[in-house]
This record gives sequence, structure tokens and C-alpha cells, in this order.
Amino acid sequence: MTNEDKALFEELKTKPTRELKPAEKAKLKSLERLAKKEQQADTPKPKRNNTFGVTPTTQLASVPFRISGEEKSIMTDTAKRIAGTELFYDRLGGKDDLSNNTQMRAALRAYDKLSDEEKVEAIREAKLSMARAQR
Repeated sequence: MTNEDKALFEELKTKPTRELKPAEKAKLKSLERLAKKEQQADTPKPKRNNTFGVTPTTQLASVPFRISGEEKSIMTDTAKRIAGTELFYDRLGGKDDLSNNTQMRAALRAYDKLSDEEKVEAIREAKLSMARAQR
């Protein structure tokens, strides 16, 4: 705020509210907002010690990739089907253990166990699925 604004602000603050004209009331409000912003800018912000969710806690490399609607529905249907079984609750505990991330990791482990011929066939099917999704 400039010195003129500060002087006007002090002058308007000293007047009773009933005597202020609508334009003066609006000017007072805007000057109050400016003063509040200046005051907030002057006060130092507290330093955050808690960095949970802000910084990575593991050394895992993030790998972004896209999945089609068909692949998303496969994951959703599989999750619903598996979550309804006793085997799932006996071995894993709860439905929180069946996220998309967990399913993708499990799929990679299952992919690793396939033979080369089965991997090539799975890749071919994935490419066909991608081509169909683009249409």
C-alpha cells in the first residue's frame, strides 16, 4: 500500500460506519484486504516438518503408462470377483489390499512366470487391444 492509501485507510477507519458513503465503504473494504495481505506477507510462514505424501519414501522408480477402458474394466471385474472369495480374505486380509497398483504388480509377477511364447502372444493381444481402443 502506498502512503496515500494508508492515510485514506486511517481516515476512513476513524469515521463512524453510518456516515460512510457506499463508495467509501467499498474503498475501505478493499484497503482492509490490502492491509491484511501485507500483514500476512510480513509474517513468516511456519516451516513444515511433516513431508509425508510430499516426498517419496521409497526408492521405487515411477513408470507412467496408460490403460484402455477395456483393460480398466478387466481390472475392476477381477477385483470384484476376487474380493468376494474367502481365499482372498484368508490370505490377504482386507479389500484395501486389492488396489490397481497391487493388481499391476501381481500381473507383472505373473508375466515373469510365463514362457516366451506365452509372453509374445500376450503382447500381440495387447497390441490388438490398443489398436481397437484407438478407433
